[in-house]
Amino acid sequence: MGSFVSFSENFLETIWTWVLPSIFRLFLIVAIALFIKFFVDVTLDNFVSKFKNLKRAQTLRQILSSTSKVIIATIALMMILHELSLDIRPIIASAGILGVAFGLGAQQLMKDIINGFFILLEDQFCIGDTIKIDDVTGTVEKMNLRTTTIIDTLGNTHIIPNSQINQVSVLKHH
Repeated sequence: MGSFVSFSENFLETIWTWVLPSIFRLFLIVAIALFIKFFVDVTLDNFVSKFKNLKRAQTLRQILSSTSKVIIATIALMMILHELSLDIRPIIASAGILGVAFGLGAQQLMKDIINGFFILLEDQFCIGDTIKIDDVTGTVEKMNLRTTTIIDTLGNTHIIPNSQINQVSVLKHH
């Protein structure tokens, strides 16, 4: 019976000194992350409301919101793992190495995304516009950071990576 009492006392002491403070800190990390995400969303809504072009504004808001969500969640996850006494240094080092490998392997993807961001930011064209890119003329049906989708007069769909858009002629702006 003495060993059970001793085990119970040690177990309760462990919960009291390690688990409860950790749980409080974990909840605090999650609460702060949710508050920051809420603050970022409100700030983005205020920023985007100043744009004249509603479609462009919604696209920018979606892109910035999802990017901020990933960044906030990653930081919160690292803090939670650290709070659980897990060594996050190997994870951070692996992420750095993976980032270099991804950067080298995905240069074209990054060019697409950067060009797409500037197309949206500068409001060069938007969904519904009739444009000409190289030898393709048609109406913009879909835009994202990576590609622009155009439907020509024959109904053919052309998906053009944004990094390949060097010159655009806007024939009809909506």
